[in-house]
Amino acid sequence: MLVISSTVYNEIPSEPTIVVVPVFGHDPDSGFGVPLGDDAWAAPGLVTSLRKSVLVDLSQRVDVQTLTDVNNMLFKILATPDR
Repeated sequence: MLVISSTVYNEIPSEPTIVVVPVFGHDPDSGFGVPLGDDAWAAPGLVTSLRKSVLVDLSQRVDVQTLTDVNNMLFKILATPDR
C-alpha cells in the first residue's frame, strides 16, 4: 500500500484511518497504473482507506515526484467522464 493521505491527517489521533492506493508487482489491469520503480506499480483507480491499527512497518519511502505522478493520475481518473 502507498499512503496518499497527508501527514497532518495521518497524525490526528482520533482519526482511525489513512488513505491508501494498492501497490502491485505489475502494471494493474485498470489501465491507470503509475510505476514506482523496482517492479512496483501504484493503482490510483483503486484508492481506499485502511485502519491505522493494521499498519506495522514502513518498508519504503517514495519521492515527491512519485507522489505527484500518483496524484496526477487521480485527477485524470476523476476528470474522465463515465460513458
